[in-house]
Amino acid sequence: MILTVNANSTVWLRINQAGYTPERAKAAVVLSESDIAGQSWELKSGEKTILSGKLGAAKRSDNYYVAQPFYYTIDFSSAKTIGTYTLELAGASERIRILEDPYSIFAKQALAHLNAMRSRHSGDNATVVHTAKGDWRAGAWQEASPRRTLDMSGGHYDAGDYIKFTLNEAYLAWHLLTAYQENPHFAPDVLEVAKYSLDYLLKTFPDENTFVIQVGDANDHKQGWRLPENDALNGKRPALCALSRTHMGSTAAALALGAQVFEKIDPSMAKHYASKAKAIYERAKKSDTQTSAFERDKTNDFYFDQSDTDNMALAAIYFGEGNKYAPAPGYWVSWAEWNSFANNLMANQGDEAAKSRLLIEVSRYERDNAWNVPGDYTWGSLHRWIGMANAHSRAHKNLTAPFLGVLDYVFGRNNWGIAMVASHNLQNSIRNIYNGIYRLTGTFPLGALSEGPGDKKMHDDIKKYFDAIPAYTPIDKFNTAGGVFYDNADDFMIQEATIGGQGDFLLMLALASPKNKPKTMSRGR
Repeated sequence: MILTVNANSTVWLRINQAGYTPERAKAAVVLSESDIAGQSWELKSGEKTILSGKLGAAKRSDNYYVAQPFYYTIDFSSAKTIGTYTLELAGASERIRILEDPYSIFAKQALAHLNAMRSRHSGDNATVVHTAKGDWRAGAWQEASPRRTLDMSGGHYDAGDYIKFTLNEAYLAWHLLTAYQENPHFAPDVLEVAKYSLDYLLKTFPDENTFVIQVGDANDHKQGWRLPENDALNGKRPALCALSRTHMGSTAAALALGAQVFEKIDPSMAKHYASKAKAIYERAKKSDTQTSAFERDKTNDFYFDQSDTDNMALAAIYFGEGNKYAPAPGYWVSWAEWNSFANNLMANQGDEAAKSRLLIEVSRYERDNAWNVPGDYTWGSLHRWIGMANAHSRAHKNLTAPFLGVLDYVFGRNNWGIAMVASHNLQNSIRNIYNGIYRLTGTFPLGALSEGPGDKKMHDDIKKYFDAIPAYTPIDKFNTAGGVFYDNADDFMIQEATIGGQGDFLLMLALASPKNKPKTMSRGR
């Protein structure tokens, strides 16, 4: 695969490289270094022109979402016949595909990345219990006395490191199960991966006074690149344990949803999930539990979440106590996406107050910019945007403009014209991920989702920690004063795939894919 950018061009077309379903809204974005309003465009099937038109008035770049001085949109929604077309404008052209099912193939690939992230640390079958040292807000840990071990084998590595976070595992399981509920046909293997996550979550509550929030710690980041089986920490990784309602609520919710999904598939397993979910939830409600827990590293706090209301609310819904917590509308999506899920479930049960909270939240994701993305640049921008887009779509019960905008952004309708998921099925996709397994084996990171463009100031502040950043790349001209993107395997701010992001992405694909299995599955070519 060759990453191609025509540095000598002055006009660029940005489209969804995966393709479009026949009935959905479809639009290309045109970037230009000069005002080309009135230029003619054509959508062709072979030599036959199917649609044509002229560019309307230019929109001026804000140099935040768009680097070039002018941009335009070309709407070709009226093209609904399945086939491959060419969009032509001012010497620029792009292949347009209208397919019955453009997206299921990428769900299969996203699951392949999750399989690559399965834990291979054999020593996790005897992790040493660690407990909080002092107040949980200090984020400090010590070995428990008397010394004891737990079998915490299984689960997924969170990202480019080998730490396993219960909060992230529950988030992943929840999204995979929800994706299956939304669209049972879009990815046949999604339940197998969900079950792998659920079976790990079952281990997090081994007894009444122990709950595992994390396996591995900051020492993981001091080892350099190595494969899991060659890790000097194998057999020495701690299990950080705390009765944290944030973690317990999320885990109980994921297991309760697992019980619901597996009820007709494997009743015995579903009963096991339900029993453990109930036990975790009931324990979390007791007075000796704490709001949250986390590990404080010298450079950052690992997944610090200071509110447990949304996590507990989502679990409470399955036990008839959702209104006990009533989570406020979220302001941005990360862990706050639990808010929208909880309010959405309560709204579906007829709770008008929850519906109002949900609609307040998603109204914040309606932004007027070239790409219809729902938020600003940060660290992990794309993962947050996908969560926002999914929440907006759920709230309005259809594929809304923010949802389709982010879906198209993932697949290349963005400032750089690069699809943000690694795939040989895409003309111009990322091919580098910050990850030791891919780096050391030389394996293409199939299905791994980039964290997307990052806030420029934040990126400038930390890029000194990246091992190898080229002085110039052809895509630099598309970076803006607000956001930058690099397809660089040393860039852990932009190119570190996370299991949470994969979960968000798989749910998006489930929502975007045909709800009924098509007669002929497209292979995306």
